[in-house]
Amino acid sequence: MKNIQKISKITAVVFIIAGLILIFGKQEWFPDFYRPQFMGVMAFISAFLIVLPNLIFKFPDDPLKQKTLIFFQNVLIITLLLNGLGELGFYQLYKIGFEYDKLLHFIVPFISVMALSSFGFNWYGWSFRKSIILSVVLVIIGGFLWEFFEFFGDRFFKTEMFGYYGKFIIKDTVWDLIMNFFGIVGGIIASNFIKNKC
Repeated sequence: MKNIQKISKITAVVFIIAGLILIFGKQEWFPDFYRPQFMGVMAFISAFLIVLPNLIFKFPDDPLKQKTLIFFQNVLIITLLLNGLGELGFYQLYKIGFEYDKLLHFIVPFISVMALSSFGFNWYGWSFRKSIILSVVLVIIGGFLWEFFEFFGDRFFKTEMFGYYGKFIIKDTVWDLIMNFFGIVGGIIASNFIKNKC
């Protein structure tokens, strides 16, 4: 438990430092596609989300529940770090043919289904079927909410997240949802193998 708390704190501090630099730094420090104020606020929100499980859930005595909570926190940290790297410039890799955005739209649903279904099954004692159904529903909702988040970010904060930096919006959104689907299917399959392990 001490290790995951330490990792959570370090990661949260990294996000806070990044947020401070983005908000208080000069515009000329950053690439043209950066929206420092918006990105800084998102960095603070990410820091809060990382420590949130420690505030909500009491660390259990049961070893399986311990593994489940640690796995859940690790997935949260990985998801936020991958998205953070994307915002810092990895999404620009599409210009050289590497679709970092699509990779995330597969990886995040994949690991999220595993983490959420494991949490339902091992933490709350739900049936595996119920845990899978609820985790899939949550991930699908999250995927659609993310698309709306990108749209409103572009609309009100000029972020250029929707589509390929504001271009090819329909194509990008359709492929985002397709990759979400493949990630969810992969997560369902993987969850069957890890349900009693983490």
